[in-house]
Amino acid sequence: MSVLFAGLADRHGGAHGRSALALYLADDVGRVLSRHAPSAVRRQLLSGTARLVHVLAVMTADAGYPSLSQQYFHAALSVAHDAGDRGIYSITMRAMSVQALRLGFRPQGLHLAEAAMNASGPHTEPATQAFLLSQRALARAHDRQSRAARADLDMAQTQHALATGPPGPFTTYAPAGLHYQAARTLLVLGRAHEAIHSWEISLRERTPEQRRTTALTLAALADTELGIGRLEAACQHWSAFLDLYPYLHSVRARQALVSLRRGLRVHHRQPLAAAVLERARAALQSPSTQPLRRGPANP
Repeated sequence: MSVLFAGLADRHGGAHGRSALALYLADDVGRVLSRHAPSAVRRQLLSGTARLVHVLAVMTADAGYPSLSQQYFHAALSVAHDAGDRGIYSITMRAMSVQALRLGFRPQGLHLAEAAMNASGPHTEPATQAFLLSQRALARAHDRQSRAARADLDMAQTQHALATGPPGPFTTYAPAGLHYQAARTLLVLGRAHEAIHSWEISLRERTPEQRRTTALTLAALADTELGIGRLEAACQHWSAFLDLYPYLHSVRARQALVSLRRGLRVHHRQPLAAAVLERARAALQSPSTQPLRRGPANP
């Protein structure tokens, strides 16, 4: 079920299916956890529950409820602790670091990224190590620790090459994700051209089902290209982003759309930019893409 809901979030955005996952946790999972089970089975059930709550937290953040998402992340940590599952515990702390950086809390983001590494333990799978290292690299880049950030990126790539885990959102780190994270870090370090190259690799690794992450990668790529004066390339990638946007229920996708309009307005006399801006205006006014409510809310 964690694989199912994580896939739905990547295909349609976090607001799609979020309430169904919350209901599944409250009804089906809650009922199972209330029953007696041998300790080994109970630990497995708790680990699965922690993964589901983690996915719910990520979906809730993408639906535009950061405060509620934080509560779910803490719940996932608690359940992972009870399960003795250091892997999902550290992965959840990494997700909290991602959210902290996204909301502008850089010291907290670095603290959480370092805590995730410390919580992972000496026998953590290479895929998880790469996943954690890539986030610490970004957090260190924001903290102006350039050399340490590059070292973390190099180590993440080394660990990623050693990974052999089975497919799944908690067992593998897709190359597209690694290159996306590397691009974000390189951009913070002032290496825009290298970041663009990594985002291009990330795009090539995406599958058609990964609409949300593909759209966000296109948006980041377009924004970076615009920043170094590549208007034509930026418009091409913004156009591809707009092809995917109507299928998404995601606050991050909407924020990217707002960034699109803000960045291209200065170029509104250029035909390519004008055409993209017109599509963006229509997308913002579409009833299916009206703003999701922000702030605390119950699922």
